[in-house]
Formats: sequence, structure tokens, C-alpha cells
Amino acid sequence: MTGRPTSTSAFGVSKRESHDATGFYARFTPPELSSDAFVHPNKVLDKLIRGDARTMSEVPDSSVALVVTSPPYFAGKEYELALGQADVPATYLEYLSLLRDVLAECVRTLEPGGRIAVNVANLGRRPYRSLSADVIGILQDELRLLLRGEIIWLKQRGSSGSCAWGSFQRPGNPVLRDLTERVIVASKGRFDRAVPARQRACTALPSEASMTRDDFMENTLDVWEIPSESATRVGHPAPFPIELPSRLIELYTYRGDLVLDPFLGSGTTAVAAIRSGRHYVGYDLDETYIQVAEARVAKESQRLAQEGVPTPIRVCLPAIPVMAEKDEDFQARSVRKGKAAKEIARAVIEAAGFTDIQEDQHQPGGVEVNFSSRDLKGGLWFFDVSGSFTSHRAGLKRTDALWKALGKAAVLREASNTPLVLLTTDAPTRGSAGAAALKQVTGPKKPVYAVVEMLTPWGLKTMQMLCNELQQR
Repeated sequence: MTGRPTSTSAFGVSKRESHDATGFYARFTPPELSSDAFVHPNKVLDKLIRGDARTMSEVPDSSVALVVTSPPYFAGKEYELALGQADVPATYLEYLSLLRDVLAECVRTLEPGGRIAVNVANLGRRPYRSLSADVIGILQDELRLLLRGEIIWLKQRGSSGSCAWGSFQRPGNPVLRDLTERVIVASKGRFDRAVPARQRACTALPSEASMTRDDFMENTLDVWEIPSESATRVGHPAPFPIELPSRLIELYTYRGDLVLDPFLGSGTTAVAAIRSGRHYVGYDLDETYIQVAEARVAKESQRLAQEGVPTPIRVCLPAIPVMAEKDEDFQARSVRKGKAAKEIARAVIEAAGFTDIQEDQHQPGGVEVNFSSRDLKGGLWFFDVSGSFTSHRAGLKRTDALWKALGKAAVLREASNTPLVLLTTDAPTRGSAGAAALKQVTGPKKPVYAVVEMLTPWGLKTMQMLCNELQQR
């Protein structure tokens, strides 16, 4: 029996299935909706242009799948010294007017259903100014885009290096310290991308997705924890880390789509586009930053084309399913299909020859392991999947995943002598503190019997050796 659909009431509702929110949205200025489905067919640019992004004549109408940008913050000593000079706005209202003009030009270039993601930091504490609120006002109220959400970019946890405490340990005038920035996301005219994926594939438009399931689950959360980037290393006073545009690109575009950054800076968006198999175009008024961006793009292109570097297995989710290649192993097939780390782990355990595989096994001490199974002689093993299968800081490269795994291993060791194998997509970087810590607790009769990178050929061979008990337990 199907329950009655819910609708907006004075007190809200506890469920969202079949929810009719017409009454709620009727309270606001409506966005501009469109059934337009024209997508410009010839749009490969791969250019970095010195010019004013208020007039991007090189970019055709309806050609851009995603705009990713981080406008100048209207803050900082370098910016303050340049106020009112040349193309630098003299007042905050002039700054907002500039943003409005640039974002309006971006909307012109967007495909129907194309998205725009604007990274902003809020300004000042005396008084506080919400730049994110002003950008939302431009996108939603002035340009009448469909606002899709607001991502909180958590740059660090705990105390920052800032000394702006206000009245320290006293209620006189304590000051809130920024650990976050915002990414405002909106779309043009419709919620979905114009032209369904299958139709795109038949008309030679980009149609191949490239996210793992773990990536999708993590990227659709509205809080992203990503360490900030070093200004000195990149050569720009306010760079954003490459993981930020990379995640937006993977979430909102197909492989081969065009990505635009109207405030190019050091070229991070262009580098992220190249790395993920997308095309790019970027604008900046500063010739120095154009040169920095060109150098970074050239370096990334050279790295990807370098002979002798093994091509990583990539996720490939075509609009029209294709037959697997005859020589494709199960690991490559699992990655190509974007499976989650736990699904890949089970396939590895089975392929190595282990039997009687049981999932989600509760153990003494209040911990749970992902799998238990038996080797060829009936010996019991525990397997735990460490970290998620994402394109950024995957597996045990994440500090929180590493220490969670080590804590669980220590508790298990106290309760049982059953050997524990950590299955991961990525081990800690060699020479890192995480790698050193893991080495100390790994080996026979230690909390972690072995660490296996399950996407590698030697990872499967290690598992086969464990199943045959060729290593001392």
C-alpha cells in the first residue's frame, strides 16, 4: 500500500518521498526555466586567454558544461594596494557589479542544464560580510538560475594559525575564526543536463561518466574536507587545491566536456580538467598568472604523456554499455564499472581462492570486520577494507582512515589471534609518517598481518599466497 504524498505544512514533514513542495517554492522569485536542449557541437578550446571575462567572445553560446571559479576575494594586502587602479574595483559594490557581469557572461556560454560552481570566502568580522550570500543573490535573484546547493569546504580542523581571537577567553568580544569557505552551485534553466546520455553518445557529444561509487557518495555530501593549497608552491596568493575543482568536474561533467574558469589565476581548474580527461578554457587579466597557468598545464600534459609511466585503470561508465575486453581482468573491470571498495575487496578475496566468505562480522571488543573467510586448509582470516575508493586521497592515504584501521586492529589483536589483512586501494605514501606507523604494526603475530593494495597484480598474488598458507602465520 502506498502512503499519501506529503506537502509543505506549517510544521514541516518527517519524510520526503513524493513530497509536493509547490507551496514552499511559491514564496520565492521563480528561476528562469527552459526546455531549450541545444548543445554546441564543436567546442574544444584548451586555451588560456589574457582578457576580460566580461566579454568571452572566443567561447560559443551553449558550449560549456561547467564553470568552476574562485573570484578575487576583495581582501588582502596585495588587493588593497591595488584598489581603484586599472580594472580593480574601488568599492565592494563595484566588485559585486563586476562579479555580476562576469557570471552573466558565463551563463551565456553554459549549455542548457550546465552548472556553475563559485568558490568564495566570507569577508571581515567588523562587521561580518557574507560574500556567499551576495553571490547567491546574483545567481538566484538577478540571473535567475536554479540554485542547487552550497558546499562547505572545510580547510582544516581545530585551531588555525590566525591570532584574531578578539577578547581571548572572555565574553567581551570573542571573534569567530574561519576554517571554511563556500562553493555555491547553480544550473541554467533545468535540473538535468540537456540531451540524455544515450542520445549524446549517438550524436558524438560527451556522454561517459567517470566516478566511482565511493566518489559519488562522498562528493554528494555538502561538507568537503580538503586541505588548503600552499600559495608559495603554486605561485598565486589565493590558490585553491586541485582536489576542489577535480571533485566538481567529476560530479557535474562527462569525460570530454568543456570546463570554463573566468578567473583563471594559477590555472588549477585547467590542470584539474586535463587530469580528468576534460577540455578547458580560462581567462585572466594578469599576464604573469597566464604564464604560471601555461607552465602548470604544460607540466601536467607532459606528465600524462610521459613514456614508461603506467596508465592507471580508470572508471568508464558509458551511456551505452559495451562488452568487456577478453583480456580484461576482474580488477580492471571492477574499476571501470566504478564499483565501491568493499565490492572490489570481496571479488579479490574470492579470486584468491578463499571460501566461506562472511560479511560484516561482529567481534569481541565492540569492533566489526568487513569479511571473514577460510584459506585452502580451513584456517580463519579476517579482512577489513581500509578507506574508500575515491580519486583523491584514497584508501590508507587518508590519515583518519589509517588511524581508524590501526585502532581496530589493536582491539582485534587483544581479543583474537586470527590474522587480520587490511585491503585498500592505496597504501600510505612511502616515507610518510603514516607509512612508518603502519610498518611498525604489520607482520606475523602483529595487529596487522598484511596490507594488500587490491587493485594491483601483486596484491592478488599476495592474497593467493595467504590462501595457500605460503607465509608463516
